[in-house]
Amino acid sequence: MKSVRLFKEKLAWSAPIAVILIIALFSLNLFAQGNPQVKNLPVALIVNDEGEHVDTVRSAIKQMSKSTDGKDPILAFTIEKEKDIEDLFDDKKYYAALVIPKGYNDTLQTAMTNNSAATLQVYINQGFNMTGANFAKTALNGLITQLSNQYSKSFIAQMHGQQIDANQASVLVNPIVSEEKVFNPITASTANGSAPTLMAVPAWVGALIGGFIVFLATSNIFKKELLTRRQAIHLMGGQVLFGMIIALFSGFTVATLASLAGINMPSYLLVAFFVSFAAFCFFLLVSAITAWIGKPAITLFMVVMLLGMGVLMTPEEMLPSFFVHFIRPWVPLRFASEGLREIFYFGSGLYTGQSFNIILGIGIVSLVIYVLSMFKPARDKIQNKNMNNLAGAQQS
Repeated sequence: MKSVRLFKEKLAWSAPIAVILIIALFSLNLFAQGNPQVKNLPVALIVNDEGEHVDTVRSAIKQMSKSTDGKDPILAFTIEKEKDIEDLFDDKKYYAALVIPKGYNDTLQTAMTNNSAATLQVYINQGFNMTGANFAKTALNGLITQLSNQYSKSFIAQMHGQQIDANQASVLVNPIVSEEKVFNPITASTANGSAPTLMAVPAWVGALIGGFIVFLATSNIFKKELLTRRQAIHLMGGQVLFGMIIALFSGFTVATLASLAGINMPSYLLVAFFVSFAAFCFFLLVSAITAWIGKPAITLFMVVMLLGMGVLMTPEEMLPSFFVHFIRPWVPLRFASEGLREIFYFGSGLYTGQSFNIILGIGIVSLVIYVLSMFKPARDKIQNKNMNNLAGAQQS
């Protein structure tokens, strides 16, 4: 009968509810990655030629850019100049570019007489996001194949059964060919471009666990001892110093394990220090929130991490609008992943631009919020209680 008593305990019934909630949080990522709908992937169009056949390409692109059945097009084209494309790729403005090279029109015009196929170039910004770049590449190659088939049918109709040699046959079948060029390539042994994210996650988890444990230790001291304002500041300074130590351990542990796993890092020290920097700023964030709301903060951060896993490696253009507007902006881990991506594939140093600035901003704001927690009413109540207990002990 004792087993029946278990079913009367409210805490026991909270177990299946907690399991359902956790599974539901994990399952939310299925909406982000289960059936991604690619829409409006930014692609550059570079036109270095002119003529009738160039206009045909433009018309095909215009048709491709139209919405069908109320759905957004896969690609969103913007005309750019070739001299700017490398900088635009470095700034992660485009996943790819379609280039109409100089001489394309004349080459296609004389393709059958010169036995030479015309070329359309596809530039791929692989380091931006491998998934997004591959989708853009596939779509552009599909467009080129479609154009080539149209011209092939036209050329066959013009031949009227004439005898052709092998070279002419090759051009007849494929009058337009694709030439690919990769920018910011995904280097070998970097988990197919996933290494930056895989190395950023431990920084977040380490900061989360380390920050919460140090918070518990600090809270116990505040509860047990009567501290002056100066002593409280010293204690909080010690917590920040502890965070630096934890961050350095996190950064160098991640870099060491990555090296042992065969990850091709551009620089061991650079990666270690960047992960340490991100981990320290995340530690400050965890410390600031836990200082104000206490233990529930750990649940909040776990929820953020679980929801964020679905958006880290998926291009923004492939995410549902809910994730784009309400989940993605609130995932600090994303900026550590983007910073490491800059280091791995874009040749960046420790300063990675926007991602570095945002992580630094998170750290500075968190530090200010953490310091302000010293003046919160709850902490004053604890200190007043300690003072009363001390006074009572002295009287007795």
